Amino acid sequence: MRDSKRIWVWVGVAVVVVAVAAWLIWKPTTTKAPVASVPTPVYASQGQLVPQFPKGLIIDSKAAISGSYSINYSSSTNQYAAEYYSSSTVTSLYNQYQTYLPRNSWTVIGSITTRPSYDVIWASQGNDQLQVIIGTQKKGSQVTVTYTEK
Repeated sequence: MRDSKRIWVWVGVAVVVVAVAAWLIWKPTTTKAPVASVPTPVYASQGQLVPQFPKGLIIDSKAAISGSYSINYSSSTNQYAAEYYSSSTVTSLYNQYQTYLPRNSWTVIGSITTRPSYDVIWASQGNDQLQVIIGTQKKGSQVTVTYTEK
């Protein structure tokens, strides 16, 4: 009887050793995906534009700048944005941008007009890209201009 118990103990130990070895060999590997670094925006002071933003892209000289930032994506790609409020209508600002951009070496590559809600214009100048979104507000328009320099 004693020998039979010993055999069962050794069988039990062998089963545990085989199970642990199998788990170590075939255990699922869990690796965390690398976390991409996200560029941090640099904001201008309230009411100001970031220095790199082309001031000419603010069509309304009486505009109230509500925010501006820059993002450095790489040594060759930077994005500058500004948001402003204007007392002009969406249609008026849209027409002004449609005139201003070609006169200043921008090629309008697309637009959407959904008046009175908002209008969008996309333009390029070499590798640089521009997006202008003009939306209706209670007393005029809100404009977001995003300029990506490549």
